[in-house]
Amino acid sequence: MAGEPSSSIIPGDCETYHPPRSEISVKHALRIQGYRDLSAVREDVRAIAIAMTAKAEKLVAPSATYRKVPVDSCEGASLRLSTGTSFNAEIFGQILGHCDQVLAFILTLGEALDDEVGRMLEKGDIVEALFMETAGWLAIEQASRELAIHLQGQIKKDGLCLTRRLGPGYKEWDLLEQRPLFELFSDTEIPVRLLESCAMFPKKSRSGLYGLRPLSTVRSGSKPN
Repeated sequence: MAGEPSSSIIPGDCETYHPPRSEISVKHALRIQGYRDLSAVREDVRAIAIAMTAKAEKLVAPSATYRKVPVDSCEGASLRLSTGTSFNAEIFGQILGHCDQVLAFILTLGEALDDEVGRMLEKGDIVEALFMETAGWLAIEQASRELAIHLQGQIKKDGLCLTRRLGPGYKEWDLLEQRPLFELFSDTEIPVRLLESCAMFPKKSRSGLYGLRPLSTVRSGSKPN
């Protein structure tokens, strides 16, 4: 049954990684807010965008916790790990078919940026909060890319590569399966809390897993998942 508690000892130690802070693109933040013609952006709006992205760069503190877990079985929509943890999503059979292990992770930017957005909203600084929020989502995207690069470097020596990222809450995988995913980290302290709704706190956090597949399945001409 999907979401049943883990019945076995979780294998392997959790590892941590702190993605480097990257410059957050002001142009990208403006485009996300609908400013297609950047030359037409009002100077006061541009100034706010510049100030908020710069402030966000100082507030974010990217941190990831991850661990490898052997796959017990992956048949159709059902994924069962060696811990006894089960997940269910139609995408698993397609993406994880060649994988003997998955690598589960929880990534966060920390609480500081969320706290600052809250303070801005309380003060009525709506535009500032909007650009701070946008900068936060750009930062979590950058941190996710840095994490993937780090993980790929870690497993390449073992002749493995990552599948694409899978995460609860997207159309292909039910958000409620955050619970069993977080159970994989029940033996360690992590800087992210799972709320009753299965959303995460801090808000600027991301969870999911990658399959670890042999490089030979790609080099031999097998179609990448």
